[in-house]
Amino acid sequence: MGITRNYDVDNYLPMKRIVLLSFAITIAFYILYTFSQYFGRPNFPNNSIKEELRLDLGDKGGDTRTMEMTRHHRPGPPHGELGPDGKSAFKRPKLAHKLLLNMPLTFILVFSVFFFNKRILGIKFKYHRDQLVASILGSLFIALLFSTLFTLLQLRIWPHLPGPPKSTFHHVRSGWLGDLPLMAIAVMACYLLRSLYQEKIVAVENETLRTENIRTRYEALKNQMDPHFLFNSLNTLKSLIETDVDKAEEFVQQLSSVLRYTLQNSEVVSLSDELTCVEAYCNMMQIRYGDNLRFVVEINPKYRDYKVLPLSIQGLIENAIKHNVISSRQPLTVHVVSGEETVKVSNTIQPKMTQEEGSGIGLANLVERYRIKWNENVEIFDDGKVFIVTLPLKQNE
Repeated sequence: MGITRNYDVDNYLPMKRIVLLSFAITIAFYILYTFSQYFGRPNFPNNSIKEELRLDLGDKGGDTRTMEMTRHHRPGPPHGELGPDGKSAFKRPKLAHKLLLNMPLTFILVFSVFFFNKRILGIKFKYHRDQLVASILGSLFIALLFSTLFTLLQLRIWPHLPGPPKSTFHHVRSGWLGDLPLMAIAVMACYLLRSLYQEKIVAVENETLRTENIRTRYEALKNQMDPHFLFNSLNTLKSLIETDVDKAEEFVQQLSSVLRYTLQNSEVVSLSDELTCVEAYCNMMQIRYGDNLRFVVEINPKYRDYKVLPLSIQGLIENAIKHNVISSRQPLTVHVVSGEETVKVSNTIQPKMTQEEGSGIGLANLVERYRIKWNENVEIFDDGKVFIVTLPLKQNE
């Protein structure tokens, strides 16, 4: 057996729930009892509505066979005393009177078992087996104790119950047989509620762990991206300083705008904000490449408030610049065009003779980020002539 796991018992067995369950079980028990007696198949001993009806017919002058049955089953008062009319002086309790007494007593019994199990389930046990044994034995003791007391109380109120004379132990044992199922129902209800609560807690814990795992993976992917961008930008700045100081100064200003954008630490950004970063980055690249690099940005204004992942479009432009030849003979044009709730970043493929190491943001990184964040696919098209990446746009949640 495994070690028991502690849960807040008040969350699944509050006092209000115990009262309602005790009341519901009591009502259901006596509804079942009444129906079983009415249809002539009593489920509980020493209680028969049909027998009482036969007794009533005897009192009112039924046939001889009924009268004999009545005399046989009707007990007389102590020492065989008879009333003035020659009949038994004992007046049988009405069924309604018995129910009015039994239902509150049954409620008390069921409530006591529930309350005991609430205490037991709130105690820390080393093994689940020990808790289960304590719950069953304790509930059994409570059920037998209350059942005995209630039966003795009934015998004191009605010393001569209908039927042949029987010993006190017989009545007590009959009470046990009727009350033990109630105890079993209460114990099973407690453990069922706890099982449902445990399943709910485990599901919440698993979802929390899954969320934290996704967040950790997402942050790791994002943190991989930022150093690559900074490294590439510093390499570009170094080359500009060696060739054109004025362009290098302007490049630093644009770089500061992009870095400010990257440091905002947002999980998602609006397409408008991403395009602002893209514009600054494109200005940086045009400072370096001049007319050899062109950008065509065509975005439907209705999509500017849609959401994208930060540095996604910028990263794709960076990859296009890094992996393609850019020269006066082979100028490169990068298109950023909106589609149906998408943004497509495309360029003609002009492969370099020698590819640089690394892949900037990395398409695998970008695809994984979109899958983790929104469970969305990033479409990649490559026919050897044109390279197109389609990013999904998300509406505001």
